[in-house]
Parts: sequence; C-alpha cells; structure tokens
Amino acid sequence: MRVLLAPDLSAPTGGNRYDAELLARGVVGRVVGSLEEVPAGAAVLLDGLVASARPDVLAAHRGRVRLVLLVHLLRADDVPPEPVLADEVRSLRLVDAVVVPSRSAARRVLEVSGVEAVVAEPGTAPVRPSVARGAHRVLSVGTVGARKGQRLLAEAVARLGDPWTVRCAGTVEEGFSVAGTTLLGPLDDAALQAEWDRADLHALLSEAEPYGMAVAEGLVRGVPSLVADRGELPDLVGHAGIVVERDVDAVCAALERWAASPGLRNACRRAAAARELPTWDDTARTVTDVLEAP
Repeated sequence: MRVLLAPDLSAPTGGNRYDAELLARGVVGRVVGSLEEVPAGAAVLLDGLVASARPDVLAAHRGRVRLVLLVHLLRADDVPPEPVLADEVRSLRLVDAVVVPSRSAARRVLEVSGVEAVVAEPGTAPVRPSVARGAHRVLSVGTVGARKGQRLLAEAVARLGDPWTVRCAGTVEEGFSVAGTTLLGPLDDAALQAEWDRADLHALLSEAEPYGMAVAEGLVRGVPSLVADRGELPDLVGHAGIVVERDVDAVCAALERWAASPGLRNACRRAAAARELPTWDDTARTVTDVLEAP
C-alpha cells in the first residue's frame, strides 16, 4: 500500500498540483491525516509542508512504515528566510528517502543535511501553443507574495510605462499588495489558458525557487520567461527566455532588450517550443520507484 500524508490539497499551489497529479496516476492510493492511520509495512509519501518540522513523529514510525519525504522547498529558504533549522535537518536524516523537484533542490538538501535526494521533476501536460506574438504583455503565474517577485516586476514595468502591462494569476497572500498590476486571483484551466494566449512573456523573479512549474507551463505553450538567477530557474528556462539579477535596473534593461529585439523574441519562442520536458507520467514513475524500493 502507498499513501500520501499532505495538507489541504484544495489551494492552487504548485506543491498541491504535484501531489494531486501523483494521486490521479495511482502513485499513492489515498490521503491520510496522520502516520497513525498508515498500516505497518506501507509506504507513505510525506509532503514536506506537514512533515519536515515533526522529526519526533517520524522517529516514532521509522521502521514500521517506509517514509519518503517530498521536499518542494526547504523552510530555511522560504521568505522571510530562516536559519537552517535543526528539526528540518533531523527530519531529512530520519526518513528512508527524500524526493525533490530539481537538481538544484537536491544540491541544497545535500548541503544542509548530507542526504542525497532523488530528483523527480514536475511534469507537464499536452496543451495548445499560445497565439501571442507581441512584446509588452507580461504574465505572472503563481502565488502572489513576497517570495515570487511580483513587486520587483511591477516596479520595473512602472518605470517603463505604457504600453507595458502585468497580469498576475494566482492566490494573493493575505495582506500582500502589488501596485500597478492586474490581480486575477486563482483561475480555472480555461481562464488560465486565455491568459497564456495573450501573454507575450511570462515572468518569475523568485527569491528562492526549487523548480518553477509556471515556467515549464509557459514553455510547453511556446511562451518564454524572464526569470531570476536563483535555484533551478536558469537551467529550466535555458535559451527560452532571459535570466536576470533580482534588481529593478537589471529587470528594466532586460525588458527593454526583449521589446526592442524581434529576433530575440522569435529565438526564445523557438527554443521554448523545442524544449523536451518531463510528463506527469515520467514524474509518477520516478516517485513510484522510490516508494517501492526495498
């Protein structure tokens, strides 16, 4: 038996999407609320959001069940940043295996804990290409908050002025505001596809980013991304976008270069369309292999 210990999966986050895709493919059979519900001998995939701070609970069930910790982002790397936390490091060392979404996340886990993690990149699904071919309409997909960099993007676009626009699709963190942007909130699949269809460029300027699922979602649609030089983002975007320092002057310069060069835009779109990214079935096979390992 393989089960998932996870928080509420209803929030439209990348981590929840990852968990839900594994559920849909039968990698795990059901969601449980505590390790006490897991029968002896079963394998349990533990979402790091609920498990990385509870080493004593993990220790109590170690050996009774197979514990696989899924770490989307270390708590030490969230915003506001925290020091490397002893309970998180202990959790990483207690479990039977650790799964992460990228090579950069694996390097970070190894640096913090000495544990070698298995990389299971988030997948993508077949979608139709975006039809946008302009320069000045920027889309940001993901939670709107301090870590994701929407304020930095908005400040740069405000400096540049018309005809630049920024639209943000995703849940807005409580108390967070971004002047000069259109906040769309969480969107269903059809509404989000419509946003991709009108997006000339996607932007993700995160302070810390273990993968960048929204970047991959853009690439499969042929939409390039402007990304920060953090985490997995530079390797993920490759030649299908622009990598920039998290500085408003640098972001302004990158946007101006993008708008001024049709050749650059066309090259990035061709590179995006040519990228070969894993499918969710690929992700499912990797995680299944980890859960079923002896």
